[in-house]
Amino acid sequence: MHEQQDMVKAFKSKMLLADVMYEQDAQRKLKQRKQQHEKEIEKHWEEIEKEKMAEYDEKMRAKLEEEYKVKQNNSQMVSDQLEDFKLRYIKKIKEEMLEGELIKRQVEEDLEREKQKEIFRLKKVAQNRADLAKVNKQ
Repeated sequence: MHEQQDMVKAFKSKMLLADVMYEQDAQRKLKQRKQQHEKEIEKHWEEIEKEKMAEYDEKMRAKLEEEYKVKQNNSQMVSDQLEDFKLRYIKKIKEEMLEGELIKRQVEEDLEREKQKEIFRLKKVAQNRADLAKVNKQ
């Protein structure tokens, strides 16, 4: 009986040890599954963050592209306005020059007419004197 008790104790001890080892193995497997699950969750969140970042980058790119287009349009409008102003200014200067030339030509023509009138008058006066002298000689 004593032997049986030792054998029973040894058997119980071995059974307890087997149960402990089985429990430890189960805990290790549970811990590994938990870690694997946490890695999967972490990977999932990383993917979500990457998607959010890609979406944000796309929105930012579109916004910057739109701002660039607006600036290009503004720049083009300013350039067009400047070109239009230059053309109008040059046209105005040319018109003023033409007007000045026209006035100068009219003044020259008026002076020429006055000169011709004066020459005609002087010729007439000279003719009248000659006629008077001729009449006086007769």
